[in-house]
Amino acid sequence: MYLLERILALFTYSAILYIICLLIAKLDRKYIGRILTIYLLVLTIMAFFYVPPSGADLYRLIPIMKIWASLNFQELWHEMLHSSTPINLIYMHIIGQTKIDGLLPAITAFIFFRNVFYILKSSVYKYNISSPNAALVLFFFMSLGVFIEVISGIRTMLGFSIIAVCVYQEMIEKKFILKNIFWYIIASLIHPAVLVLTLIRFSYLIFEGSKSNYQRISKMFVILIALVLLFVFGEEYLLSSVDKAKYYIFYGTFSYFWEYLIGVISLLFIFYLILLVSKLRKLEDDMDSIHNLIGFCKYLIILIILFSFEYNTFHRFVIFLSIIAIPLLIYVLKSSDYIKTNFKVMTLILSGLLLLIACARGNLTSLKFFIF
Repeated sequence: MYLLERILALFTYSAILYIICLLIAKLDRKYIGRILTIYLLVLTIMAFFYVPPSGADLYRLIPIMKIWASLNFQELWHEMLHSSTPINLIYMHIIGQTKIDGLLPAITAFIFFRNVFYILKSSVYKYNISSPNAALVLFFFMSLGVFIEVISGIRTMLGFSIIAVCVYQEMIEKKFILKNIFWYIIASLIHPAVLVLTLIRFSYLIFEGSKSNYQRISKMFVILIALVLLFVFGEEYLLSSVDKAKYYIFYGTFSYFWEYLIGVISLLFIFYLILLVSKLRKLEDDMDSIHNLIGFCKYLIILIILFSFEYNTFHRFVIFLSIIAIPLLIYVLKSSDYIKTNFKVMTLILSGLLLLIACARGNLTSLKFFIF
């Protein structure tokens, strides 16, 4: 159904990705920020014109957005007080006030990819990789086909991208976690799955490496504050997340083989990256900034494998892992001279294969911008 419309949309998506990667690879690295900004605007426009199929989350969310938009402030405040996702309510209420449906996926795409490109651009400059390598990293991530998950699912990917930036800032840029507490709270109140991810992030503090007693005491202090906030103000939200998790685990029947395949391939690739970075640690000195990120990725991989039988959990958390693994891929590309195999060629072929699967059989096949 709508074969021509989908083929044209997929061609547009792939052609634009190729052009952007070509520009990044050919131009000086100082232009990467401008090129990514142009790509961000193009993705936002594509999201605006996205026509969701009847089974997509966005198809269901737009009528809900209109309901929230019709509420006055007092009614909205009442709903927020009795909701486990109050930030989602106000987010959809504000966008719904415009009465322009396309702004919901467009603004979500803008925020999500702005966060992802922030991690990409910052990592490129931090680890000083070449423009062709930067283009390869972008090609790999966009080949995963996460675009549809972002512009259709809306809430989870929006919250996950915020948490990804927090993790990057704390583990790579060494920002103290309490400075991001506002963003953790905001993201956690967008969707129950994001609250679960936030709890995973804070629980990792127990295992996170510390160089001094001051750091250990600081982390214990952060955990204590998080527990107080959770049980004093967030117990209702926690219980809602637990109920949602139970529903997905015991009653979630939807599954899609091809997206599972994309997830498994990307998961194995990220695990391979971790092994390579671990080997490179013996040859490189600048490892402090990436050490905790490696540990957190391992921590996530274990949890993802444990719950891999549930499609939604596996699919969404692999996407999050793929975002925070961007610095790992960049680090390996920076040090690829130490690797005996032609890592760059392998990554390029793998990315092409993933894009082919995503366009031929994955969620990306539902992409269309109009209906004849």
